[in-house]
Amino acid sequence: MDLRREKLSLTIVCLLFGMALMMQLRTQDHLRQTAAGQSSTALTAMAADLYDSNTTLRQQVDSLLSQQIASQRSAGADNQEEMRQEVQQLEAFNGVAPVSGPGIELSIDAALRPVDVEDLLNEFRNAGAEAIAIDDQRVVFNTAIGGTPGHVTVNGAQISSPITFVAIGAPDVLDRANDRKGGMLSYLRTAYPSADS
Repeated sequence: MDLRREKLSLTIVCLLFGMALMMQLRTQDHLRQTAAGQSSTALTAMAADLYDSNTTLRQQVDSLLSQQIASQRSAGADNQEEMRQEVQQLEAFNGVAPVSGPGIELSIDAALRPVDVEDLLNEFRNAGAEAIAIDDQRVVFNTAIGGTPGHVTVNGAQISSPITFVAIGAPDVLDRANDRKGGMLSYLRTAYPSADS
């Protein structure tokens, strides 16, 4: 009888264990399905959020690219304007472009020496002249002054008296520089008392 009771007890325990195991497996399966359902919904929501975020980021990238292109065009236009101004300055400096603007004109009717002409040019340059011409000869970086007293040459061309200097720049500054005490005009009046200027 004890053996039967033990077998019956063991059978009941096995049945209870089997039922508990079945309930656990069903619960796990139910939880998996619920979790899978929630995960799909959550993943769908996450995918929608990511799509919206990507769309926003694409719009920001497009906006930034447009700003960059506009900035580059603006910088390019500014650079082109700066380069154009530099080219104009170089052309004026080299005497290949006409120059106009305020300035002074000085005519001297005397038999000037080449060194006197060079000193006058230096006086104009030191006073800030932007462009200088002697008679019709533009004075540029490689201008050669030569000749003999009364027979001055500029760029190889003979200059006859009266010699006319035209300097483009601030007229008041150029006048003050030439008329100052001890300046070039003062010297020329002393050196050439019969000269007209």
